[in-house]
Amino acid sequence: MSATIDFVGYQTLIDYINEHHLYQLEGDFVEIGAFVGGGTVKLAKLAGAYGKKVFVIDIFDPTADVTATPDGTKMSDIYLAFLEGRSQYQTYCENTRNCDNIVTIKEDSKKVKFPVNQRFMFGFIDGNHQPDYVRNDFLLIWDNLVSGGVVALHDYKSELPEVTRTIDRLLDEKKKKIASTTEISEKHIVLVTKK
Repeated sequence: MSATIDFVGYQTLIDYINEHHLYQLEGDFVEIGAFVGGGTVKLAKLAGAYGKKVFVIDIFDPTADVTATPDGTKMSDIYLAFLEGRSQYQTYCENTRNCDNIVTIKEDSKKVKFPVNQRFMFGFIDGNHQPDYVRNDFLLIWDNLVSGGVVALHDYKSELPEVTRTIDRLLDEKKKKIASTTEISEKHIVLVTKK
């Protein structure tokens, strides 16, 4: 399974990072929800060019996310269909094996805590789509995000309306600490810049 597969639009994220020179900020990259690592490899290549790491948080259990679209299709069904019996974690390891700047945290994101001195300049969230996870994952990155840093969230205004509602609530809660938001509607991504 090729590491070049990009379901989400990582090239769009990379273009945004380059356009806004985010790599000049202090801190590393963080990704919550890597699936098989296709996008992770792209982020790692960019991060490596600037001496930065990519921290990856994923439980690597394709059955864990039972969030359903309005027609009843579960995210877990989509993941399992794509994997066709392959191990998600083994496939991720194969795809990322040539990247030496990835720190993989094989854990439920709700159990992850970063030390207070860990700084991030860019984070991408495409993990479990349940509202409590979306909230947890945003705050996990936000609390360690440097001023001018960006958190990007996937599935905004997509077929997962609870994700959108949760993100909107977070944006309202944090509005005094948000410098700007940018929506890339064709990729269902919203990017949030911290003051």
